Amino acid sequence: MKKLLFLIVFGLVSSLTAAAGEIPDSLWNEANAYYAGEQYQDALDHYLEIENSGVESADLYYNIGNTYFKMRYLAYAVLYYEKALRLAPNDPDITYNLEIAREQCIDRIEPVPTFFVADWIRKSHQIMSSDMWGVVSIGVLVLAILFFLLFLFARGVRFRKAAFILSIIIFLFAVMTTIFAWQSKKQATRKDIAIVLAAVSPVKAAPDTQGKDLLVIHEGTRVRILEQMGTWARIELEDGRQGWVALNEIVFVY
Repeated sequence: MKKLLFLIVFGLVSSLTAAAGEIPDSLWNEANAYYAGEQYQDALDHYLEIENSGVESADLYYNIGNTYFKMRYLAYAVLYYEKALRLAPNDPDITYNLEIAREQCIDRIEPVPTFFVADWIRKSHQIMSSDMWGVVSIGVLVLAILFFLLFLFARGVRFRKAAFILSIIIFLFAVMTTIFAWQSKKQATRKDIAIVLAAVSPVKAAPDTQGKDLLVIHEGTRVRILEQMGTWARIELEDGRQGWVALNEIVFVY
């Protein structure tokens, strides 16, 4: 918990990174000053003003999440930590604070275990952004082509054989990094994740207020949207259970 307090207090002085050049320095600095002075509502108003201007930044969302957390709006804190993590999937501070916020929510839903290969791929593609993976993929592919050209034009059987084997290995690595770039881009742009903002939200068996209640979920719960029908959405919880909730009780992460 001490680490969380350190992150929340001092996380606001981080560089603007993706927001640099887009966020007015005066507005950003004023928001940070309000936060440092524990004037959280004023800080939040300034951060949201920046967001409403069209800026999308992991740092901005992270600071908004911290502000909501300090104000004890856990559902909104989870929402903005999720927004931040979508843009910076390998950031340890965002991940840590998100876990702390989710632990303080009412629902404790254990995710369905995943196959270790799928879990490894997911963790691997989160090491870098899709753009960085794309750059790595192109660089590795160029290297594979160079080795293949050496195989075609070099003299000496051993050297040509080594160049051919290396070109194949590097090409396979290029394919793998391309898959990671695609997976990272897919994760960053997915539009099926939402957070429950209603204090209590009944999950129905059918998209109707008269439908049978299957269970009840609470604010801060993360759900996946399977389909929408009118003012209802069919959701899936992380443990695999499904049902219908009112759209006005959830907010999409994207």
